[in-house]
Amino acid sequence: MAKQAIVVGGGIAGLTAACELLERGCNVLILEKSANLGGNSSKATDGIAAPGCELQKKAGIKDNGADLMSEGIAAKELITNGTKDVEWLLNLAGVKDEMTLRLTPGHGKTPRTLGTTERFPGQLVTYAVIHQLEELAKAKPDRLTIKTSTAVTKILKQNGKVTGVEYSAGSKQTVEGVVLLATGGFAGDSSPTSLLAQVAPAMLKLPSTNDERTNGDGITLATAAGAGQRHMNALTMYPLAAVVPGMEQDKFKVCLSDAICGAGGCIINADGMAFIKDTEQSCSRRSDAMMKNKAPFRVVLPESMSAGVEWLCNFYVTRKVMKKYGSPAELAKDMRVPVTNLKLPAGPLFAAVITPALYSCAGGISTGFNQANAGKVLTSSATPVEGLFAAGEVSACDYPGLWSVSGIPLLYCIYSGRMAGRGVAEALGAKQKVGDLKSIASAPDAETPAADKKADKKVEDMSMDELLKYCKELEAGKAAAPAAAPAAPAGISEAEVAKHTTKQDAWIIVNGQVIDVTKWIPIHPGGEKAIEAYLGKDATEEWNMIHKPGTVEKNSQHLKIIGPLGGGGGAVAVAPASGGGDAGMSRADVAKHNSKGDAWIILFGEAIDVTKWIPIHPGGEQAIMSFLGQDATEEWVMIHKPGTVEKNMQHLKKMGKVAGGGSVPKQSAAVEDDEAPPPDGDGGIKGTLGALVFMLLNVLIQAAKTVFFTGNFKFTLDNNRKGTIRSAVFLLLFTIIHALGNFADMLSGPDEVNGEGYLFDRIHWTGAFGLTKDFPFSVVEEYLAFALLVHVSVALKRSWDLNMGYTLATGKWNMLLSGLVVLFFLTKHLQDFRFYPTYDYVELWAPKYMINFKGIPSGRLFAAEPGQSDALPVKARDLYSREVALFKDINSVLLYTACIVTFVTHMCLGWKKLVPADRMQIPRDHHTTVKYLGWIAAIAVGGMYLSVPWYVFFAKPAVVHHV
Repeated sequence: MAKQAIVVGGGIAGLTAACELLERGCNVLILEKSANLGGNSSKATDGIAAPGCELQKKAGIKDNGADLMSEGIAAKELITNGTKDVEWLLNLAGVKDEMTLRLTPGHGKTPRTLGTTERFPGQLVTYAVIHQLEELAKAKPDRLTIKTSTAVTKILKQNGKVTGVEYSAGSKQTVEGVVLLATGGFAGDSSPTSLLAQVAPAMLKLPSTNDERTNGDGITLATAAGAGQRHMNALTMYPLAAVVPGMEQDKFKVCLSDAICGAGGCIINADGMAFIKDTEQSCSRRSDAMMKNKAPFRVVLPESMSAGVEWLCNFYVTRKVMKKYGSPAELAKDMRVPVTNLKLPAGPLFAAVITPALYSCAGGISTGFNQANAGKVLTSSATPVEGLFAAGEVSACDYPGLWSVSGIPLLYCIYSGRMAGRGVAEALGAKQKVGDLKSIASAPDAETPAADKKADKKVEDMSMDELLKYCKELEAGKAAAPAAAPAAPAGISEAEVAKHTTKQDAWIIVNGQVIDVTKWIPIHPGGEKAIEAYLGKDATEEWNMIHKPGTVEKNSQHLKIIGPLGGGGGAVAVAPASGGGDAGMSRADVAKHNSKGDAWIILFGEAIDVTKWIPIHPGGEQAIMSFLGQDATEEWVMIHKPGTVEKNMQHLKKMGKVAGGGSVPKQSAAVEDDEAPPPDGDGGIKGTLGALVFMLLNVLIQAAKTVFFTGNFKFTLDNNRKGTIRSAVFLLLFTIIHALGNFADMLSGPDEVNGEGYLFDRIHWTGAFGLTKDFPFSVVEEYLAFALLVHVSVALKRSWDLNMGYTLATGKWNMLLSGLVVLFFLTKHLQDFRFYPTYDYVELWAPKYMINFKGIPSGRLFAAEPGQSDALPVKARDLYSREVALFKDINSVLLYTACIVTFVTHMCLGWKKLVPADRMQIPRDHHTTVKYLGWIAAIAVGGMYLSVPWYVFFAKPAVVHHV
């Protein structure tokens, strides 16, 4: 018989299996690739389908789930037996009394989904089970071992039977035992070589509610060990994937709870029309209906119908996922549709923009469900792979239609987890339950001799009486002085934090800070279990996923920052080192972590775990993987602005100081974009008017600060994008004015064209501060030249620093290449007109005060009528004839056309980056509208520029008399 059960995966299926195994007397090893247990199950929002549950019976609801059994014997087994497994797990976790009945889509008029009143059901149940298991692991480490950040790399076989696994936890290791896979599905990996790409390539570009953990690694491992696969193309879409403002283009989407639809929420299209006849449908059917209708979609719930889910809606509102409107009319105005389209009752309502997104996988590795093969992994010919079991989303579900009904996936995970746990227990010879988890955890161990206990006790852990007694023994020579604690880096060690794991003495680690949460536990909005699961550990990932920045500071009356986390295992208070050298891990330690699944780099003398950041790194995976296990500080400083690590702490983890890293240069503040971020909301002015107001206001502000307030030119040129932003805004403003002038000149004839040229010639005296009478350039041309110098030089600097390491296919070169074309075009245009050497001259009447105010109604701004009282006859360059000579050549027209199209493309690309920039300070709610307004302006400018060469090419030229 094998020594133990090896559960691979720490989601609800794996946790359920572990609980069943422990209660049957088996020893269990849990291997989880992520830093914490919980998996995607901890984020489940819909609840657990439980037909025939105790809550239904108490409410007088008779329900055997017959309507869910139409897909065969396997579906009938799930519905008949699954609820018993759910209630067993809820009792074990101690959360049965916190559950409530909900009506969710797909279940007709029968409330049978177990949810909660004030938190997410997946989070509540999963964390409660985690807490039970971690307490048992502490009390009985011989019975249960939990290893996180541990990736299984191979399933070991001998003589055709699975005997254990190979795993990586800093180094390759092997362990023997019966293996149970509960690693989840594959809908989170959209890479070209992924399982998703193999079985459903059309879905690769769809948004997904799955993160990088659901990559199908368990399916790949099992297939290599001989497992068959079933229903791999049975992927489920979810209709309520939230489109969060500012994150519209992000592939990852947050799930809104289907309980909103169960409470009476309806899905409406872009016209405000409810197009799904019955919201009591499966996720897939509603998603299919949305894919055939007009986006964007919204889910709308009147406040009057939100009694059971109001806390949920309010939570989404605070996270800016949902928005609360005072009335249907207010929503209709925001959507720009007639209020009559919205068939909603009067009064306040909640609404969120949603989209269908890839949700879960009904397909996976083949497993059995009957008595003989229950939970066993099967080959493609349906024979068992001995020693290998599977549960949860990694295994194939034989009822893909039922799978897409709300609450069924969690029911399946619990049911299949317990079934596979029973199968593994029987393979280990444990056929009966020997006790529940609490009794196992509290069972006494063999008594440890008192002398040994005393010898192991540290001075800092002794009571006052014990310490006095110990000192007397030292004086009498009866006791040896304890060894001095080893030197440790400044800060609090993880070992010290791990001591504070009780409800009365509770510490956690968040973003590198040790925080005392003892007073917060009773009032934690997510419930006590959610935070107790992380006591004594690093909770950064889950904290940043749920809480917004500033939560610690906001709740300072309940939370206490103990101090920064240190890198070693010393005491809390540490005297400063007196010798040379820096305490901390070695560079050799960091160098071991050099794979995509276990990735560290060194930044500013600290080791940073970037494993979770690699798949979402804005610069692509290779840009960061080339520095794994190495010091990447120099490249990091060149590319990232200060605060990038702190800003991305949900994806990055500080592992501690690196010896010898203290002399690493700090990141330069010269490139810091120190403006405050754009304000949230609409700035007090709603709709398109607000977008237009803030766009014009900030364009004028940035244009006024073009050259002399950018901070780029000191003793060196840096890549702060302030210079590109402000110069770009000024150049755009000038371009619009210039395009309008050219367009008006074209319509008004030769005198206007030549008059505008004379306007610039007559102000040359303003150049060189007016100190040179015949200076060839005006102050306007000088300022334009400075703005262009700033824009081009800083843009080239930024492109060199940030993008030269990327291929063309990444799109990182788009701005640079289009910008170089525009620079060529500008040079060509100046040679064709401004610096053309052999102009003829004409006589025209120029207005005394630059602009012909009398001629404005007739379109004559720059030239007056002959003999006009407020005008003078002057000799001016004949720009019109030069224009005709140039644009009667089709090659010149085509060249100008190509360059202008590129120029418009460059403006649109730049405007898209400009709008959300901190410098612009445009309220976030207006970003999308301002982006489109800018694009419209850019296309209009391009149209006016293009009209000139083509008009001249086709039109008959006017007669011009030279002097």
